[in-house]
Amino acid sequence: MSARFAAQALGLSIGLLVYLPANLDAANLSKVATRGKIILQEKCGRCHAIEAAGESPLEKAPPMRDIYTRFNPRELQAELSEGMVSRHKEMPQIEFSDEDVYAIMTYLYALAVKKRRSEHPF
Repeated sequence: MSARFAAQALGLSIGLLVYLPANLDAANLSKVATRGKIILQEKCGRCHAIEAAGESPLEKAPPMRDIYTRFNPRELQAELSEGMVSRHKEMPQIEFSDEDVYAIMTYLYALAVKKRRSEHPF
């Protein structure tokens, strides 16, 4: 296992522990992730790709799955809660509620896990 893979796996694990309460079952997590996807479609999908694959509608807007991998989970949570700031003046500054941030992070975490499993099957 490479050091980079180990660091990413650790980051994903920490993200899960930080954002996902232990009492949620798989069905509830799926509902929360679906809500996160819907929020991203409504608020970010005009410019950013929000699926596990595919290009963003706006070429200079990175896919949300890539944004997720660029940030420490706590930093991304703060950015979403406080209104993510971009160098591009066209990007609106949206402050998401704690519940919306939780749903978005759950969805992006699910995408990251899916990608990791496809790249590194057991």
